[in-house]
Order: sequence, then C-alpha cells, then structure tokens
Amino acid sequence: MDPVQIALLLGIGLAAGFVAGLLGIGGGLIFGPVLLFYFGAAGIGGTVISKLTAGSSLFCTLVVGASSAFYRWRAGSLLPRVAWRVGLCAAVAVVLTTQLVTTQPWYDETVFQVVLGVLLVGVTARMVTGDSEANGPGGHAAPEGSARRAWPRLAGIGIGAGTISPAAGVGGGVVLVPAYHRLLKLPMERASGTSSGTVVLISLVGIVSYAASGWGVPGRPATAVGYVDFARAALLAGPSIPGARFGVHASGNAPDWVLRWTFAAFALVVAARLLYGALGA
Repeated sequence: MDPVQIALLLGIGLAAGFVAGLLGIGGGLIFGPVLLFYFGAAGIGGTVISKLTAGSSLFCTLVVGASSAFYRWRAGSLLPRVAWRVGLCAAVAVVLTTQLVTTQPWYDETVFQVVLGVLLVGVTARMVTGDSEANGPGGHAAPEGSARRAWPRLAGIGIGAGTISPAAGVGGGVVLVPAYHRLLKLPMERASGTSSGTVVLISLVGIVSYAASGWGVPGRPATAVGYVDFARAALLAGPSIPGARFGVHASGNAPDWVLRWTFAAFALVVAARLLYGALGA
C-alpha cells in the first residue's frame, strides 16, 4: 500500500468518525463503500468481496461506535438500558442473518450494494417526512421510563437493526436513529446517543460471526481473519476515534432539525453512489 492510499484512508477515517459522532451512526455508511472500492481495486472479487467488506466495515464501526458511545454516555445522551435490550435482540438477528443469508454464494457485490442503497433511500424518506419533532402529547419528549418499558418496540427495533447490520456492513445506526426518534419518541440527540451504544453490541457480534464464517475460505487477503481484514480496517478505524469526539461535541450544539436533515442528505448521497455502481447506470 503506497503512502497516498494510506493518507487517503486515514483522512476518510477521520471524516467517518466525525459523521458517526455527529449523527449517532457507526460510520459504516462511509466505511462500507470505501472498503468495497478498495478491495475491488486490489483485485478481490467473486463472492468474497461483499463478505470481506461487510466484516471489515463492522470492525471499523465497532471502534468508532465505542468511541462515540463513550463520549455520548459521558454527556448524558445515552440510555444504557435501552441500548442493552435492543442490542440483545439484535445479536440473535445478526447471527441468523450472517449464517443463513450473507455468507451464501448468491450474496455477491451487486446484491450488497443494492441492499445498502435501498436501505439508505428508505431511511432518508423516513427521516424527512412526518412530524419534525419526536415529542409526545403537549409537545414534550416522551419520558425515558416509557422508552425502557416498550419491550415489543425494543425487540422489533433490535431485530430490524440486527438483520440490516451484517447484510449492509453497517452497525445498524441507519435503522436505530430513526426508530428511536420516531417509535420511542426520543429527541434526536438522545436517539443518536443511544444508537451509538447499541451499535457497539451489534458490531461486536457481527465481527465474531463473520470471522468464524470465513475461516479458511480462499481468496481473502493474508491479513484477514475470516471475513475481517483487521489491518486495512485499522487504518480507517484509528483516526475515527478523535473524529467521533469532535462529532459528539458538534451534535450537542446543533438543533434537532439540522441533525435530521444532515443525516438524510448524507444517506441519500451514499445511496445514489451505491445504486449507480450496482445497476451500471
């Protein structure tokens, strides 16, 4: 890997960390496409590239998600009980999706891009439509206790995020942030903070599952453990830690509507790029 590639990956990692800290996502929306293009340029193809991208992206997501979650917990915008309960439900879905869907031969690069692209389009539409504030009756945010007791909703959110995470190589923040905001009636800052904590659990389970599933499979880089290339992923993940800190600080000073529209705009741009590449337009 030449110095230009290393510098580029380090810079993208810093930007991904900032976006993750700002919006409460794991950064997989940036890590996934970057790793996909990088592995493709390195000559990795076939059915390996989509799985290697997803597994390596989840490692990056774990690092930046843990950093973001720590800063948000210290700032008081993370609800640990909600994150833990949703994460447990998501863990089951992650394992099932990894073993039964994403490691199958038909799940290739094109399918991977379409899944992530369509997901982002749906999330964008959801974030910019409907009531702009996730407030309960009388214009006040729903009590935290009600969010913790909403077990059916928590389970549904976890299953949804746990299914999408390994399929698209993301930590699930694209599902968690709008779900916490819309379904649990949490303000965007708290929805983003709780999402960060949940992303840590989802990513960790996904990494283990991908590493185990790809063990001994030919066509992987020498630095990869199963379907997780820790060496390349570390170049993206390392700079994301200080980036996440700056992003969390910025989120505390931004209005709710700014966070929602920034999230939506970013997701739409990435979706367009992925679908363009998958459909060959």
